Parts: sequence; C-alpha cells; structure tokens
Amino acid sequence: MTPPISLFAYVPIPVIFIAADRRTAFANERGRALLGVAADAGSEEIIAALAAQTGNDAADDDEPMIAETQIGPGLYRIEAVRVDEPGLAGRMWLFHESAAPAGRRGLPPHVKAALDNLDEGMMLIDRDQHICLWNDAFLRMLDLPPALFARGAELMPLIRALADRGDYGPGDPAALAEQIASGIRSRTPAKGERQMVNGTIIAAEWIRIPDEYFLFRLRNVTTERNASRFKDELIATVSHELRTPLTVISGALGLLRAGAGGQTEPRAIELIDVAHKNSERLTRLVNDLLDVDKLQSGTIDFRFERADLALLLASAVEQNLPYSQSLGISIDLDVPGEAVIIEVDRDRLLQVMSNLLANASKFSKRGSRVRVRLRTSAAGVRISVIDHGRGMSDEFRRRLFTRFAQENRGSENGQAGTGLGLAICKSIVEKHHGRIIVDTREAIGTTFHIDLPYAQDAALIL
Repeated sequence: MTPPISLFAYVPIPVIFIAADRRTAFANERGRALLGVAADAGSEEIIAALAAQTGNDAADDDEPMIAETQIGPGLYRIEAVRVDEPGLAGRMWLFHESAAPAGRRGLPPHVKAALDNLDEGMMLIDRDQHICLWNDAFLRMLDLPPALFARGAELMPLIRALADRGDYGPGDPAALAEQIASGIRSRTPAKGERQMVNGTIIAAEWIRIPDEYFLFRLRNVTTERNASRFKDELIATVSHELRTPLTVISGALGLLRAGAGGQTEPRAIELIDVAHKNSERLTRLVNDLLDVDKLQSGTIDFRFERADLALLLASAVEQNLPYSQSLGISIDLDVPGEAVIIEVDRDRLLQVMSNLLANASKFSKRGSRVRVRLRTSAAGVRISVIDHGRGMSDEFRRRLFTRFAQENRGSENGQAGTGLGLAICKSIVEKHHGRIIVDTREAIGTTFHIDLPYAQDAALIL
C-alpha cells in the first residue's frame, strides 16, 4: 500500500503515516527534516526515527493521542490519529509547533515557569547576535511589540526600535543603535541605568557567559530610585531649615559660656557646656548632610588650580594638630623635599585631609602617632594617612564609604561622629578623578590611601 503523495506533500506541517501492518511508512518533506532522515529513507528507518523522537510508534492503537515533546530545539504538540479509509489504514502523526511562549520553546515546563516568575527580565543572545531566550518580565519592562521577539531573530531590530522610541536619549537613532550593537558584538560587559520614555527607570546589565553568549538582565528600580530621591530631598530640606536656628542656638550658648549673661552657677555652666557641645555636633551633622546632598546633585563647584601638594599637606597637619594633641596624638609628615605640583581644589582636599586626620586621631591610642605620607609616580600621587589604632572589622569595612556608616563601638577617645565624613571624602576624591582605598587590620591599625592624577584632564586612574 502506497499512500497518495498528494495528501501529504504540501501540508505545511510535518506529517508521518505508518500503515497498520507496519510495513509501509511515509513522511512528507517537513516530516523527514524533523526526524532527520534522508529523502530516500525506507519505512523501517522512518518508523525507527519516529520511535526515537517520540518514544511511541504504535500504529494499531485505536485511541487518538495528543502529547507534547521536544525534538531538537523545538517543542511540538503531537496529534496521532487513526486513519481507516479504503487503501489507507494506519496511524497519522501531525506535528504542530508548540504554542508555548516564544523564546522558551524546547524548555522543560518547570524551567519555563521559573523563568516567567522571575522579577528580573532576562534575554540570552548567541554568538551571532540572535535571540535565544527571554522571559515575560523582559517583555514587560521594555514594552516592545512581541513581534520583535522570536527564537533565532536578529537582535538589531529590537535595538533600533528602542533607539527610534528615544530610550537611548537624543541623537540619530541609527547611530545610537549602532553604538549599542557595537558593544554587544565586542562582548563588552556593561551596566547602567536608564529612564525609559514611559518614566520607568531600568537597571540593565550585559554579562558575558561561556561560548560567546551574552546575557541581558533588566531590573525595574523605579520605586527604589523614587524613594531614594524623596529621602534625599527630605534630608536637604530639613538640613536647610535646621541650619539657621542651630547657628543661633550655638552662638547664644557660646556667649553664655563666655559669661555674657552675667555670673553663672558652676552647675549651670556644666549644663551649658553639654548643650553647646551637642549643638555643635548637630551643626556638623547638618553641614555634612548639605555637603553630601550637593556632592550627589553636582551643585558644588570645584575650582581646580595648580598647587604644591607637599605644602598643602603641611597646612592640613598644622590645622589639625591642636585637636590631635588634645587627644594625646602626634602627627608626622613625610613628603618629598621638592615641590609636588598637581591640580586640586585646595579647600575640598583640605576637607578630606581634616576628616581623615580627625578619624585617625580619634581611633588611635593616647600617646601614639599618626603619619601622613606623600609618594609620587609617573601616573600620579598617593597620599597615605596611617594610624596604629584598633583597625576595623571586615563587616564595617564593606560599608565604610556609605552614608551614616558607623561601627557599633565608640572611638578610643569617646568622640562620636556623624557617619558622613568618609562618604563625603570619597565623593570629593572622585570629583578629582581619583580614588580612596583603605587597608586595615584589627588591633594593628588603618591606612587610607588617596590616589590622584597630576592634571584633571589626564586619563582617569579609576
């Protein structure tokens, strides 16, 4: 029995027929391609290939069968129906490409479910910039037509759609899209944040993985950024409103301490001292909050000028020496004998040094020494502030440069800080195109290194 070829040849899906006596089998062109058999393959070869791919080749089963299976990279819904017509008796197998979400075809159901339940969006592309895989979150975050996403589709149309919509910012969409595509082709890892045209803020990251594949991760950070912006605006507003009354209070208390209000009882003087110290602490906190806000918003103007760094460090030591000596700490200065000329904002760098020297003194044992060292190299300069205090724990070191970072133990000399000084130092140093790093060991001491370029138009050393 030979089924008429016209019944199968032009059907737009893979079709395979197996006669009831299992002596005859036929597959159309798409069916042979799916099974991986040659055009001249015999019946036995077709039946064997079908069994290998589906695990079932029964031709005498009267019950229709519907199943889903993976064949190669695709996921297929299989219909196996009984055929009993004159001259054509057996079972016909029809293979429909699964209606599973594009981009996850061929994946086990539990893997598909896991991908679609991720809060993060993800897309995987192969070495030829073809889309391999993505999840529902990726589609939602980019808000692009689903037609752009198909297994094996080119990535460039998707990038161009984002550029045309303005998600890459102003400019020629073709040039912007090519710039993005160039980074992808070079497999350059990257990360950043971008506000989409619909107002959503997306944190994106390109990750290079084995075999030249590239993983694109998306995270919706709109809520986080809005909360952070609200917090920063609140801090800035409160700080501005507090500064004036605090200045007045601190000034009045200072006058009382000096006797401007007349004879004061000893106990009253003690209370005035406590109030004055705490008003000064609040004033420092407000000033630090304002500095942090201005540094983060970029509203502080930096005035860079050529300066002899050795002389500037000597000035920093001289200004901070009275405070250090009051704690029983001395400061040594180790600088080259010749001038070291670099471009800096003098006042801001003095602010950094004042903070580091104050911290080194506070956390050193009475009678010890703090060392300020300056070294030069072809790339730039390194300032080191070295103390022999108690050092830091690993836990505190990880959050050292964050706002309000304070270790859960007082300083050696009982002086509480605001927890903002090092965050300010880091921002100032980075505005100088430099970096600040710390080397610390508990019970041994701490060294802060500041690396700076000679000129602000030099290549960044970060």
